[in-house]
Amino acid sequence: MSRGPGSRAVPAGVWLSAAVLVLLLAAALLAPWLAPHDPLSQDLAHKLQGPSAGHLLGTDRFGRDVLSRLMWGGRNAFGGVAICVAVAVLLGVPWGTAAGFWPRYVGTVLMRISDIMIAFPLLVLAIAITGSLGVGLVTSMVAVGLVLAPGTAQLTRAGVLAVREQDFVASARLSGVWTPILLVRHVLPTALRPVVIQMTIYTGLTFVIQGALAFLGLGPQRPTPSWGSDLNDAYSQILSAPLLILPPGLLLGVVVLCVYRLGDSLRDRMSSELTPGNRKESNVVVA
Repeated sequence: MSRGPGSRAVPAGVWLSAAVLVLLLAAALLAPWLAPHDPLSQDLAHKLQGPSAGHLLGTDRFGRDVLSRLMWGGRNAFGGVAICVAVAVLLGVPWGTAAGFWPRYVGTVLMRISDIMIAFPLLVLAIAITGSLGVGLVTSMVAVGLVLAPGTAQLTRAGVLAVREQDFVASARLSGVWTPILLVRHVLPTALRPVVIQMTIYTGLTFVIQGALAFLGLGPQRPTPSWGSDLNDAYSQILSAPLLILPPGLLLGVVVLCVYRLGDSLRDRMSSELTPGNRKESNVVVA
């Protein structure tokens, strides 16, 4: 079967990355049925044991099954990232849309606010907001979403500024299309392409930040399973059980690499669609 001039085969690495993420997500969602042990059950008589038939990844310093805790911790990891990305999008996209569509006064004020927030180091600002809201999974991820929102707003603004001057937008405005409909139907579908790609970057970054906050004790509170807190526990036992740090560390690294691989593929595909040979003209029907 011949492929069209604009079609591209999806690399095997992309399929592998997607399969790994789907597998990990499924394991997290089905943890109550798939986990071999209770993640909170302690067995001090068998603490810091290596991999065995009863504990495939060994046990931690309290004798808890490492594999079970990683599976349950995935629920917090994926759920926390979803909260963070949702906050960044729900706050950043309207913020950037208003700044880009009305750039003279409204946009100037909104962008100065985003500049002030971006001036602070990301992790430091996230820690400060988490400390103000209170520690926990939801509050920490809302804090990270608030920190990522200004970047989302600036990227959205850039896309809206580029699209608002296009002929089809001007035609719709002259025809009296209601502004919210104009934004939703004609401006945002094109302007948000870079934001979609940026969200994949933010997703991988959020996994890292979430792990760092949990490592510092600002995420899910012990004994709740969490990749970051389990990494902290393993680090505290690195001299007596050095291999214990590998499962949570490698798992976090694999997830981030898979997310970035999917993001790179999405960026390449969108970039190829915007090249002169493959660009499709927008068919706008003005009501």
